Amino acid sequence: MTVNPIAPEVQMQALLGGYRTTQMLFVVAKLGLADLLASGPRTPIDLATATQTQPQPLFRLLRALASIGVFSERSDGRFELTPLAATLRSDLKPSLRPFALSYGEPWWWDGFREMLHSVRTGQTGFNRAHGVELFEYLDQHPDHARTFNANMSAMTQDEAQAVIQAYDFSGTKVLADIGGGLGTFACAVLHSQPSARAIVFDQPSVIAGGPAAIEKSGLQGRLEFVGGSFFEVVPAVADTYCLKDILHDWDDDRCVRILSSVRQAMTRTTRLLVIERVIPPGNEPFAGKMVDITMLVMTGGRERTAEEYRRLLSSAGLTLARIVPTSSGSSVVEAVIG
Repeated sequence: MTVNPIAPEVQMQALLGGYRTTQMLFVVAKLGLADLLASGPRTPIDLATATQTQPQPLFRLLRALASIGVFSERSDGRFELTPLAATLRSDLKPSLRPFALSYGEPWWWDGFREMLHSVRTGQTGFNRAHGVELFEYLDQHPDHARTFNANMSAMTQDEAQAVIQAYDFSGTKVLADIGGGLGTFACAVLHSQPSARAIVFDQPSVIAGGPAAIEKSGLQGRLEFVGGSFFEVVPAVADTYCLKDILHDWDDDRCVRILSSVRQAMTRTTRLLVIERVIPPGNEPFAGKMVDITMLVMTGGRERTAEEYRRLLSSAGLTLARIVPTSSGSSVVEAVIG
């Protein structure tokens, strides 16, 4: 049997329509439709009543998504979850609902609207759209920061287990998660290493939710939150330091400042784990290549190759010891004082 290849113009049309799909999934996440369907099929009228929307437009949204495998329309007119749609349920772990909520927000899209500016100038589209850099904007808009932080935590929940399975943390007594947000990664490590302790170091505005995170994790006495700037000084108390999804947010100069701060806190018996998507050579698909475009537009940072990480670490007085790949697409770049 001969399978006809998809014509290039058909493939391109599908790619060009990606904006539409992103916004449809954003609406689904915003309305909590996957949660509403978790208990079973429902009619568009029922769902419209529950979400305070109009039945006919909601039906059209559900029908369009059902045509690409998100939801399924039954013969009786009710819609139900598919495995694809279920990934947007908020009660499942990992949940992709925080991703959909972030990627569909107007403040996020405004940055991508200025991608041409980024390519022409090397400057962030986000700054062009909003007049400030991303992290300054999030400090000024707590509601948007909560959406962004929920997205980061959801991503970390998925990646953390892959990192723990790939990298041996058995020798860790005190982990310092630098820029660790609400401690999602640190909590995962502590649950895998019952005798270890962890310090999560981040901006004071970020770690305001630290006490609630400690109570939720059940790690009282083992997890501590400390406020500060990783551009200045970090706690000198750990045998294992971690920078997860931090360096890709920044240009080389600011990365060296961050690494130098960590280097000052380290001794020759400590190690630094840089957890990032290390770009491989060649033309094969790799998620990090797309994340790199997000960094170009939103933060001014970048994803890097192994050699680029080697040079970056060397500039801060550190030596790349090894790179441990994980099943998530991220790698653990282990560095020591050289």
